[in-house]
Amino acid sequence: GLAARYEESLRAAARHLRWKLLWRQRRRMQQNLAMPAPLERTHWYKEGIDPYDADGAYACQRLRNRYFIPYVDASFKVQPGDSVYAIGSCFARGIELALAHRGFDVVSAARDFDGFERKANERTPLGFTNKYTTFSILQELSWAFDPATPFPEASLIEMEGGICVDPHINPSLKPVDRTRTLERHRIMTDVMRRISGCRVVFITLGLVEVWYDKRVGVHLNITPTAEMRERNPGRYEFAATGYPENLANLNGCMRS
Repeated sequence: GLAARYEESLRAAARHLRWKLLWRQRRRMQQNLAMPAPLERTHWYKEGIDPYDADGAYACQRLRNRYFIPYVDASFKVQPGDSVYAIGSCFARGIELALAHRGFDVVSAARDFDGFERKANERTPLGFTNKYTTFSILQELSWAFDPATPFPEASLIEMEGGICVDPHINPSLKPVDRTRTLERHRIMTDVMRRISGCRVVFITLGLVEVWYDKRVGVHLNITPTAEMRERNPGRYEFAATGYPENLANLNGCMRS
């Protein structure tokens, strides 16, 4: 009766309000794309602002809105024929696939990895190149380009049955012995060096949670397994990193 009609009118009003909010969001986005970005809209934060001010223009403030509207003002365009490289989380593999289908020279999707044996449930050997933290990304670039920072072989872990774990790759490949594990990473480093010939590099970010090898002084790209921790008690340390450390790592990647 009357109560049912009242409830229906409330639901209709709520639908109308959601539609108006979405319409305004689309209008604001169209207006933003049609004009140069004010300086503050291209920055995350500025000293002295109130990060809880939802009416502010900085990204950390706009996140307080019910609907967050990102702003992208690209200074360049990816051109057909460009050599491109993708590094980072599993989303980087999606970028590689999409660009390869469009005829781009995707240097990171190297055929060098085709002979690597992958686990039964893995569809592509490229999954082992995933880098889930900015620490792992920066380390790989350092090992590839800084002669003073060679790959830390001491961080490899000997396991039962003669197999060896490389904690700096995604464990999507079949486990092998130490010699073949080192050869795999040597090939990865060789492919990484080709990034210097690419005009465009895509970096996709994953986690801020990291594991650190205190004995060798490097960050892991994986969570150490129970067997790794049992064989090396107290060796690995967990940390949740913040914005400053990850920004510093990304700046380091740019300088590599």
